[in-house]
Parts: sequence; C-alpha cells; structure tokens
Amino acid sequence: SIIIPSYKDIKGGPLSRTTENKMSNPLQSTAVLTVVLWTKVFATNLGLGGAKNNAGARAPEDTYQTSQDKASEEDVASLDRAQRIVNNDLENIPYTMVMAFGSAVIIYLVGVSNYESAKGLSLAHTVLYAVFVTARIGHSIAYAKGISVGRSLVWLVGVMASFGIGINGAIAAFRLPAQ
Repeated sequence: SIIIPSYKDIKGGPLSRTTENKMSNPLQSTAVLTVVLWTKVFATNLGLGGAKNNAGARAPEDTYQTSQDKASEEDVASLDRAQRIVNNDLENIPYTMVMAFGSAVIIYLVGVSNYESAKGLSLAHTVLYAVFVTARIGHSIAYAKGISVGRSLVWLVGVMASFGIGINGAIAAFRLPAQ
C-alpha cells in the first residue's frame, strides 16, 4: 500500500516550502488549472443555456423562453454553435483532466523518493496542462467567433498537450521506486 506523506515529512521533496525548492508542485498546479478549466466549461454551459433560451429549445415548462416558432435563424445557428462547443469540450476535457490528475499523483510519488528525478517531470506537467487549458479556452473563443483555421490549430495544440501529459505521466511511472 502507498502512504502519501505530508509536505512536512518530506525534506526537499515536491511539497517542501523551503526557498531552495521553488519547483512547481504538480498537484497544486493541476488543481489550480482545473479550476480555470472548470470556469471555462461553466461559462460555455451558461452560453448554451442562453442560446437554448433564445432559440426556444429549453424544457417546455420554461415558459419565459422565446418560443421555437418566434426564434430567428440567427438564434438557431447560435444554438447549434454553442452546442458544438459544449460537445467538443465533453469529447476532450474530462479525459485529459483524469490523465492530468493521475500523472500529477505519479509525479508527486516520484518526487517523494527522488526529488531530482521529479523536477523536470513536474515542470513539464505544469507547462503541458497550462498549454492544454489555454488551448481549450482559445478553442471555445475561436469556435464562438467562427474562426475555422484558428479553432483547428488550437484544438491540435490541445490534443498534443494532452498526449504530452499522458506520456510524461507514463515516463514518471517508470521512475517510481521498485516495491
């Protein structure tokens, strides 16, 4: 069984608070970046709700919405675009979030036993997840504005960062001490 010590138990480890160790803690950076990403997801879901309201596509009991027969073509097109943004988020974000947290835990465990071995992994993890989060925000903006090439490019950057997170976590797994 694995026991995860507190930062007070680790001298110079990934959670050390010494001035000597300013390395990014992968668990902390993953948690913060996930809050940023969740804020983006929440905003796009609110946008979808507004688009559904304007296009008359909410639940029938939501009588305050525009009726479907009075919805403009622009409102229906906006609903389609908002739904596609949310669908794309659902296809990409949850899997990468799980992979990011799994990788962060593995990197943390490597750092408990071998701080020097974890420094580069931790930095790579933080940078890759930050790139992924930034790409997902950029993807939503480009999608909302109808910028096809930009949307495709930031999607590709996000996918590459996602693979990088997974590969970095796999490398870290092979640096765990033998049991």
